[in-house]
Amino acid sequence: MILPRRSLLHLAAGTAAAAALARIARAQSYPTRPVRIIVSFPPGSGPDIRARVVAEEFTRIWGRQVVAENRPGGGGVIGVQAALSAAPDGYTLLLAAASVFTVLPAQKDNPPFDVNRDLVPIGLTSSEGMAFAVSSKLGVNTLAEMIALAKREPHKFIIGTNPAGSLPHLAGRLFVSLSQVPMTVVPSTGGTNEAVREIMGGRAHAVIESLPPLRGALEAGELKALAIMTPQRLPAIPDLPAAAETVPGLVAIGWTALFARSGTPEAIVQQVSEDLRRIMADPDARARMEKAGATPFQGQFTGELARFIANEQKRWWPIVKEADSR
Repeated sequence: MILPRRSLLHLAAGTAAAAALARIARAQSYPTRPVRIIVSFPPGSGPDIRARVVAEEFTRIWGRQVVAENRPGGGGVIGVQAALSAAPDGYTLLLAAASVFTVLPAQKDNPPFDVNRDLVPIGLTSSEGMAFAVSSKLGVNTLAEMIALAKREPHKFIIGTNPAGSLPHLAGRLFVSLSQVPMTVVPSTGGTNEAVREIMGGRAHAVIESLPPLRGALEAGELKALAIMTPQRLPAIPDLPAAAETVPGLVAIGWTALFARSGTPEAIVQQVSEDLRRIMADPDARARMEKAGATPFQGQFTGELARFIANEQKRWWPIVKEADSR
């Protein structure tokens, strides 16, 4: 039997409506079982602690257990692969770092996935401005003084950072490029602790890293923070200048965000995003996040987070490719 065109249209509309209702019903019943958050950081790290705050808050809101599962290594590759190996049903989420989006895709050895295609942004969970700190023995008190000293004695001063390709390393290269200061950026496989030891031994003179890992050396008076690479000064430490006040454009922010695998029902993505927004607006949760090293920030969710990531890639990919070609 051939149905009239009007009947076919009604049937199609009814089918679409039924599918939409089914999607809504699935989202409304989500989650019906435990949810895991793949964390691409080692246990005990700042991002790991913040991921567990998010997991605890989701558990409270949903009444279902949400667990953080650490999958560090490979610059974030291992964590992403673990998330992509799961079904796209919202029961496996990923907490990943900025480098997964700003470094990995721009390197020569591209990862076996496309983060922009394979991951759906849910919401920003933390941000950390990179700090520029120097040995207290240098006797400089501002970033401008450090630049002037380095220009008087070209190529004498060394900036230690985390391994090559990390955000601190790229921030160091950005600093040298924008300021045209004749300093040498030396990445270390031993990370921040090794860079600080090099400064203590007089073999390096500055370090770029977020404030929490530098706190011990700063409080001991061994290092002096000269600037923070956020767009503006932080309300919690208003006496620490923003680096951009001295070197326009010198902004370097590490961030972590929550993602779902592509193909996850949109209604579930929206629900998780809205619940994450509630968590990030809660003063107690924010305080716990900031205690673990997060910098106060303006939340970004779904579409606005996607645009933020696109802008970050546009800014960092040329720097990564230049560094990777050397």
